[in-house]
Amino acid sequence: MTEHGKKEELIFNFPQGLPGFEDLSEFRFLPEKEAPLALLTSAESEEIGFILLRPEVYFPNYLQEIEIEDTADVLKAGMDTPIDVWVILKLCQQDLSKTTANLRAPLLFNPEKKLGLQYILNDDQYSSSTMVFPAKDTATLQKGAD
Repeated sequence: MTEHGKKEELIFNFPQGLPGFEDLSEFRFLPEKEAPLALLTSAESEEIGFILLRPEVYFPNYLQEIEIEDTADVLKAGMDTPIDVWVILKLCQQDLSKTTANLRAPLLFNPEKKLGLQYILNDDQYSSSTMVFPAKDTATLQKGAD
């Protein structure tokens, strides 16, 4: 938090836009300090926004399986450049236990250059709507809500 009580926001440039929003390239990135979540909103169109999740929290092997070498040009990343990986969440407002994550198209961020890219994986093992909370955890979530 800044001294005025606002979260620190970062502006990232997505040179290729996002699929479906190719005409938008500037996005505000607002990470939560105490949670693996962030908000990504368009700086050009305020009604466009996404809730993001650090995938390693619920999908620990996911980061190890992604090869992103062919994104280096867009992200202006070298071999040692740290790249942050996030996925877009789709919340089910009627039942949060049915929240899904888009593992098929992660968002890649180069924090040093303030560049971002949505990278679409050509691997059928990843879905654009992967359940975040497996069915076995759903009972725990519902019990905790009582």
